[in-house]
Amino acid sequence: MLAPLSLENASPEFVLFVIALAFFVGCMFVDSLVVLLILTPIFVPIVASVGLDPVLVGVMVTLQMAIGSATPPFGCDIFTAIAIFNRPYMDVIRGTLPFILILFAMTAILIFFPGVALSLRDLAFN
Repeated sequence: MLAPLSLENASPEFVLFVIALAFFVGCMFVDSLVVLLILTPIFVPIVASVGLDPVLVGVMVTLQMAIGSATPPFGCDIFTAIAIFNRPYMDVIRGTLPFILILFAMTAILIFFPGVALSLRDLAFN
């Protein structure tokens, strides 16, 4: 019998990756607020047990919600752009690809170099 996956003993980078993946996939199919209300209570105890900075996790969650809501098939921002710019679905999808790639690169940077997200806060409050 397989043991359940326990994130309490995982590395902080792995926990950030799982959080990023869960919020990204969730926001691809459902509105961001719904995903936030469902997944936040699940991940708060895990974040606390691993010792991650809540500001870093908040930046990561916000970034993933932005990426997920602009990603096909049902990203809410896609349909907003279609209505505002009066363009076909495929034109809007082609236009989002460079931005999504840049945001994924930023996600990797935040996972492996968390000081990027925390440097301004530390500068201001320390």
